[in-house]
Amino acid sequence: MICKKCGSNLPDDAIFCTECGARLDAETAPDVHTDDEPTSILPHLEEVIAANEETLSLTSGEAELLNDEPTEILSTSETIELPEPEPVTEVFSAQKPTEEKKPDKPADFPKQEAPAAPVSNNGFNDNSNTMKIPVQPVQSSIAPPPAKPPIQPAQPEPSPAPMPQQEDKPKARKKVGGGRIFGASLVTIFTVIFLLAFSLTLAVKIGANGSIIRKRAEKLNASTTLSAQFDGKELAKTLYDSMGFRTATRGAADEAGFKNYMMNTDFREYAGRVAKDYLDYIIGGKGSDPSITAEDFVNDFIKTNNNAAVREFDYELTDDGYELIEKNLEKDNFSDTMSVREWSRNLGFDVDKCSYAFSFITIGILAALVILLLIWTAVILNKRARFVTGFFATVFNISGLLVFISGLAILIGSAVAFTFTHNVGFYLAETLLLPFTCMLLIIGAAELFLGFIFRKSNRVLRKKAKKAAAAASAENN
Repeated sequence: MICKKCGSNLPDDAIFCTECGARLDAETAPDVHTDDEPTSILPHLEEVIAANEETLSLTSGEAELLNDEPTEILSTSETIELPEPEPVTEVFSAQKPTEEKKPDKPADFPKQEAPAAPVSNNGFNDNSNTMKIPVQPVQSSIAPPPAKPPIQPAQPEPSPAPMPQQEDKPKARKKVGGGRIFGASLVTIFTVIFLLAFSLTLAVKIGANGSIIRKRAEKLNASTTLSAQFDGKELAKTLYDSMGFRTATRGAADEAGFKNYMMNTDFREYAGRVAKDYLDYIIGGKGSDPSITAEDFVNDFIKTNNNAAVREFDYELTDDGYELIEKNLEKDNFSDTMSVREWSRNLGFDVDKCSYAFSFITIGILAALVILLLIWTAVILNKRARFVTGFFATVFNISGLLVFISGLAILIGSAVAFTFTHNVGFYLAETLLLPFTCMLLIIGAAELFLGFIFRKSNRVLRKKAKKAAAAASAENN
């Protein structure tokens, strides 16, 4: 069957056009009978519901979309009542599996409005007895995809509550009792001893070695040296009498002539060479026993300077004269006086072993012991800076003061003593030991400077401790 209004193909038993909703009559007359009474759709409602069963099962969302379509109902007095559709169970959200969603409400159809007045077209209206039914979309048999739940906006994680600030309580310091003070005092005594040994050995190794003493001996004032007192008389007269030089020269040499003779010899260079050999052996551990005898002295000095005797006395010494001088020196125990073995016998220890004490290895060991004792002192005092700095200041002040005074005593004391006594020993100490005394002064000054720093630090720490104690007592009160 073909709809006369819209031309749609319809089944033969169709009563209404499923496209435009026009009523289909079997009559083929061109004139359409107009019924003045309103047409009811109730007799045909079951057929419409059966043909549109799937369409009537609408969700609330689809009903809202359907409400947007214009609907014209010719009937004004009757309302179509449809049975409520079965609730459609929605697919649960994957994100919230435990949450159940309520079924959508059944679709609400708008109420029927009065039909529009028939349009007169010269008394002819082929659609006056039909009603208009809204075109309903064909519902697909495929179920619509489940509605996705709205994406909830990501909420920022709540910031953790701030931790309550804890007041920094000062750690309880360990007390330093009398026992620890006493123990630290004992360690301090040994520290001072080892520090003094380190200072003296270092000064001797650098300032009193053989090379230094030899250079200083060569710079001696010949006249002052020979004029200095030794055993209550001038050194020149002592040598003149001890060697029996007048007898050895058959009366050609007198006391005044012997002094001039000595000034023309190389006695300063000879003394420097002998001193270097002794110091290198005793301090440096170099060479063999440097001890000289009366024979060595005659051969190495008297014979070597025979020309000086010829110039001064106009006399050349003979072998008999050399032998006489040697015998006279032996009478005065010259060989025993210059023997290292005799020194060891008189002192009670091997003098040649002193080289171990003045080696750089020993000096390094002494320095390490001093550092170890200082650390030990700090440990005994529980590393309390106020006490540690005080003990360190004591160590360096005592050692530095003793070393510095020793240097001043040799430098100034020997000069003052020589002025009053005119003794040759003080003059030699003042001249030969000048580098050694300078080293003592330098080392002592350095230790005093360290002691000053520790003492200053100790005072600052004590003042801070007093202020802190005063503030604590004020808060308690």
